[in-house]
Amino acid sequence: MRSFVRKSLAASAVLASSVAATAGIGAGAHAAPAGPGNSPLTLDLGPFAPDGSRYVYADSDGAIITHNSPGGAPLVADPAKPGVARSHPTFFADGSAIVFSQTVNGVSKLVAVPAFTPEGDPVQETDPLSKLSPQPMPEGTESSPDSNGRTLAFQHRAAGHDEIWVQDAFGRGSEGPIRVTDDGTSPSVSPDGKTIAFLRQDGGGHEQIWTVPWNGQTAQPQAGTPVQVTNDARDHLNPTFTPDGSRITYEGRAKTSGAPDNTESVAATGGSPRQEWPTAGVPNYQPLNRDTITRLAGDDRIGTAIAASQAQWPSPPGNPAAGHYPAYSVVLSRSDQFADALGGSTLAQTMGGPLLLTPTDRLDAGVKAEITRVLGPADTHKTVYVLGGEQALSPTVYNAVKKLGYTVERIAGADRYATSIAIAKQITGPNQPLRILVATGDNAPDALSAGAAAESFGSGGPGGVVVLSNDKVMPSSTAAYVKDALAGQEKPQVYGIGGQGDAALNSIGVKHTALVGSDRYQTSYLVAKTFFGGWEDNGTPPAAVGFATGLTWPDALSGGAFMGQHRGPLLLVDPVNGISPDTQLWLAGWAPYATDAYIFGGLKAVNQFAQDNYASLIAGQRAGYTTRNNPKA
Repeated sequence: MRSFVRKSLAASAVLASSVAATAGIGAGAHAAPAGPGNSPLTLDLGPFAPDGSRYVYADSDGAIITHNSPGGAPLVADPAKPGVARSHPTFFADGSAIVFSQTVNGVSKLVAVPAFTPEGDPVQETDPLSKLSPQPMPEGTESSPDSNGRTLAFQHRAAGHDEIWVQDAFGRGSEGPIRVTDDGTSPSVSPDGKTIAFLRQDGGGHEQIWTVPWNGQTAQPQAGTPVQVTNDARDHLNPTFTPDGSRITYEGRAKTSGAPDNTESVAATGGSPRQEWPTAGVPNYQPLNRDTITRLAGDDRIGTAIAASQAQWPSPPGNPAAGHYPAYSVVLSRSDQFADALGGSTLAQTMGGPLLLTPTDRLDAGVKAEITRVLGPADTHKTVYVLGGEQALSPTVYNAVKKLGYTVERIAGADRYATSIAIAKQITGPNQPLRILVATGDNAPDALSAGAAAESFGSGGPGGVVVLSNDKVMPSSTAAYVKDALAGQEKPQVYGIGGQGDAALNSIGVKHTALVGSDRYQTSYLVAKTFFGGWEDNGTPPAAVGFATGLTWPDALSGGAFMGQHRGPLLLVDPVNGISPDTQLWLAGWAPYATDAYIFGGLKAVNQFAQDNYASLIAGQRAGYTTRNNPKA
C-alpha cells in the first residue's frame, strides 16, 4: 500500500516557513539515478505534480503538504484534523487539485482540495467523485487514489472485497466512475492514462502486478481484460509507471510480510525484473517539464501592446485544430491617458481580440499594420471598438480604421465613469452582469488588476464587468447601473476593488465583498487570490500569471487583456520591493498548475532579477524554465 506518511512536520512550522527558506529532502528520502526521459527516480518522495515543480505527502499528523524539491518551503494544502488519518495524496486536474484518502472511525473516502489555499482562508474540501459525476458510487469505501494529472484511479472496498475504479477529470460518462477490475488493490495510472496497474495476490500470498487497458470508457462494463505482469515468488509493492510508460517500478520483498528489500522494475508488458536501487523506498519519478517565462515588450507602450497581440493572436485563419484561433475584434484606446480604457481589458477578453494603443490624433502605422494582420482582409463581420469620445480618439483615428474595411463602433459616455458603463453594457449585451467589480477611475492600478479578473470563470461564471467610481464617491451613472443590476432577477456578485471602490459602494449602501490591500500591490494580490484559486466551480486556478509595473498603466492595460485569454491574474510589481511575501507564497503554492509566466514591458519596468525570481517560484528547481522574448502566435 502506498502510504507516503514518511515525514513528521509540525503544521505550525510549515505555516511559518518562508519561500526563501531551503529545506532538505528529509531523512530516508533521496533521489536515485535518472530514469527514462531524464526524469529522476525518487524514493519516499512524491507523487509529483505533472510539471515536477512540487511533490505532495501526508505527514504523520495527517496534514497534506506540498514541497518544492530539493529546496523551497513546505506549504500546507490541508491542515491536520484530530481523529482524521490521511494517506495517498496525488495531484489531479492538471495539478490544480490534490486528492487523498481520508479515514475517520475506520471508514475511508476520497477528498479533494485545491493545490493551494492561502493561510487564514478556509480549505474547500469536496468529494471528487460526486463533484465530477452525479451518479453515486456503490455502497462501500474508497481509498488509495492515484492519478496522472487527468485520470483518477482508486480502490473501492465493499463486503471485504477490493475493486479498482477509474474516473477522469471531466466526469465523462453518465455512469460516473468505471470499474476496471473486480479484484485488485494499490492502483497506478500510466502517464498517457491508457493503462491501470494494480496488485492482486497469487496462490502463494505474494502481491503480483497486473495491468488493465483504460481508453476513457463512458459506461460499464469493465474496461478490458486484466493481464498479469509479474509472476516471481516476491511481493511487488507500490507500483508506479516510468515517465514513458514502458516499465513499472516497485518495492520488492521476498516474504509476504516485513520490510521491502530493494527497488525493482519490470517491463509494462511483463518480463524479467531489473534492480533500480539496492535499497527499498516508495518509488516515484519526478517529471522535468520546463515551465516558460515570456517577456512581451516593445520600444514603447504602443509597441508592448503590439507584442502582446502578436504573441496571442495568429494571422487568420490560424490553426483552430491546434487551438490557435484568430481574433474576432480589436479594442483600440488612446495611448496617453487611461481614463476611458480601464474597462477595455475585459471588453477585449469578451470580444476575442487584443487591446491596442494609438495616439489621440492619428492611427499609429504599427497599430494599423497589426489591426490588418490580426483581423485579416476587410470584413464587416469583424469589429474594431474605439474607446472614448472624439477628444479621446479623434475622428481621424475613427475614419482611418473605417477605411480598413471593418465595422467600427465607438463606445463612449459623457465622462470616464459613463464610458465604463457603456463598455460594461457592450460586454453583457441585454443580459445582467454576473459579477461587478468597482474600482476608482481617478487612478489606474486597482482597475487594471480587476480587468484581468472580471471575466475569470468560477464563482459565478463569465459575464463580469469593471465599472468606475469617482475616488470614494459613486457617480450617478455607476450608482444607477449597480442598483439596476441588483434589482434584476439574478443578482450579481459585487466587489469593491481598493479603498476608493469599497468606500464608494458603502456610500450607496450596496452590500459587497471588499478587496482592499495596504497598497496597490497588496490589492492586486487580493484580486488574484480571490478570483484565481480553488478547483472547478469553487474558483479558477491560475494556468498562467502575468506581471507588470504598478507605477504606470499602459503595460498592465494590454497585459490584462492578454491574461484574460490565458486564465490568469495580472499582478502589479513594485520595482523596488518586487512582490510581497504573500504573493510569493501564492505563486509557489500554485506552481503545480501554473506553467507559464508573462512579463509585460521592458527591463526598466520589470528587471531581470525580478523575472528570474518569479520564474523560480512556479518552476521545478531541477527542470528550471525556458525564457522567451516576443514570440509570435
